Amino acid sequence: MQRNANRLRLVAAAFSAALLAGTALSGSAQAAPAGSPAAEKGVRACGYYETQTDSYYGHCGSGWVMIQVDIDWWPTDIKRCVPLGETHLGTTDEIDNAWAIGACSPS
Repeated sequence: MQRNANRLRLVAAAFSAALLAGTALSGSAQAAPAGSPAAEKGVRACGYYETQTDSYYGHCGSGWVMIQVDIDWWPTDIKRCVPLGETHLGTTDEIDNAWAIGACSPS
């Protein structure tokens, strides 16, 4: 029994370390290369991206777009109509992902 508990703690510690390392590596958005769609639209990246602390959606298309935002620890996603360019969605602790689901018009 004690041996299984120790093994479970070891696996949990290894998983936590791997998760923390992945977060540290993926937490910075790089500047868009010159000539890329993102650079032409004045955003750091097209689509969902994160900095060390914040989550963004970079819309590089034309017009407005409806995005679905996956909120961490929330049972349902939310939808937002966002303009061309960069939209701040919240902190990386709050937001897990976002993706375009269709066109929309501002209210």
